[in-house]
Amino acid sequence: MGRTAHAACLLVCMLLAGKAGAQSQSFPVTKGLSPPPPSDRRDVLLMLDGGPLHLRLNLTLGGMSLVEARRQYVAELIASLDKDEDGRLSREEASASPILRTKQRPSAQKFLQSLGVATHLTERDVEQTVDRLGGAPVAYRQDLSSSENDVEVFKLLDTNNSGTLETPELEAARDLILSKDSDGDECVAFEEFFPPPPAPDPQLVAATLPVETTPPPLATVADMVRDVREPLLPRRLMITYDKNRDVKLTSAELGWTADRFSAIDVDGDGMLDGAEVRRIGEGTPDLELSVELKASDAEGGLLGVGGVRGERLDDAGRMDYAKLAFAGSVVTFSLRNLDPIAESVDTAMQQFNLLDSDANGYLDKDETSERIRFERGLFDLMDADGDEKVFADEMEAYVRARSEPAAATCRMNVYDTGYGFFMALDGNADGRVSVREMRRAAASLTQLDRDGQPGVGQKEPVRHFHIEFVRGGYQLFGPSEQLIARTPAFQQRRPTGPIWFQRMDRNNDGDLTWNEFLGPREVFHELDGDTDLLIDPQEAATAAGS
Repeated sequence: MGRTAHAACLLVCMLLAGKAGAQSQSFPVTKGLSPPPPSDRRDVLLMLDGGPLHLRLNLTLGGMSLVEARRQYVAELIASLDKDEDGRLSREEASASPILRTKQRPSAQKFLQSLGVATHLTERDVEQTVDRLGGAPVAYRQDLSSSENDVEVFKLLDTNNSGTLETPELEAARDLILSKDSDGDECVAFEEFFPPPPAPDPQLVAATLPVETTPPPLATVADMVRDVREPLLPRRLMITYDKNRDVKLTSAELGWTADRFSAIDVDGDGMLDGAEVRRIGEGTPDLELSVELKASDAEGGLLGVGGVRGERLDDAGRMDYAKLAFAGSVVTFSLRNLDPIAESVDTAMQQFNLLDSDANGYLDKDETSERIRFERGLFDLMDADGDEKVFADEMEAYVRARSEPAAATCRMNVYDTGYGFFMALDGNADGRVSVREMRRAAASLTQLDRDGQPGVGQKEPVRHFHIEFVRGGYQLFGPSEQLIARTPAFQQRRPTGPIWFQRMDRNNDGDLTWNEFLGPREVFHELDGDTDLLIDPQEAATAAGS
């Protein structure tokens, strides 16, 4: 095909994909952050089977520590409400804020005044209320049931149920994975590896009886994450790692090198007693992370890897992701990029529309009578003008005010991802196995081999864990979403390549298959420079510039 005809066909492809615009936005790439600004430094231990992993976390929110972010929030809240500028808030001034508003009868207010009870809120009063509603600056949650997905991946590939992925099974992995593509997007998502839910009981369907639904499981407080400042930490470490029950810990029991162990072995006897164990957070950590939860110059936050004892396995090309190998474990770290305030408001507005059964634009007490949280005074707190009606803007103002303190906190969620079979397949960590990754399935799975023997056993690889950081949130109905056990928050990859390429790449996996390509077949093959039946962003960019 000549250059003129080639350009004409390419133009047709671009028009079919959508009217061409500017080139895709480029995003900064970081291999680590500069020295962190004043932060909430947290030293925690990840209590793994082979020994504790010492993580040093430097947490910031918009360039400031979480404690400072909350202090500024309190100061701005008081300044916005303190109309007479006397440094304290009257009950009338405080009532303008949904989180400080209380519903009291006028007679009760007069009675309190007659007793000399303070009718003003001081800065300390506001701080205590915000702390109570917002929660701890940093909280740790875990969901160990997420390893079930890894089991399903192995079961799918282990066709002869031998407990080992043998060479023929590794070679057949590509087609088996593709068979799980239930939505036909040429990618297999994390959730698609689970078997389909059982069909509903036909008798129940025939009788039109309501089918009971199981509420989503709640994540638990992370027992496997312990702050080094915990008073009971020495006891917890002894219970977990003191194998011979001599109330001492050796370097072998902790899985530490001799040099690292000697740094806190004060008396040099080769064993750590309770007092020496308390010094465990003073040593050099296994990994130091800088976690910026709200970066102003990037989409979402930034995650920077500082000093590390292990080996970094990813290419350090993503601002929100890192994968590291330590002795006996692989741990991935990510940021869940979301605006918790916007998410809380959106969820509340959806519920508002469901509750507004007569579609008159407001909720009355009859419409909320079956919601127990409304019956406990929530309706009155949202009803700012006391007209016995809750309008959408009143609900939004309440939810936004409740969300702001929580949004200045951090949740560290820990997921057990089993032995890493899915993680090995999902090379770019976007939560899906793409066509290109399916083709590499055999090689990717082979890398999990540890014993040098043919095949990969179900429990042969090291254990894999996923840790994500996310800003806290508030949910008007039900538990906070950070408390719900859920799969790791895989980050959708950012679109790359010319705009026509992005428009055609409907599943956003970074490649165009023939099914996605909108032009003639001969143009597809000409653009596919390496003849792998996939057009990648570089091939598309080369064609666009020719």
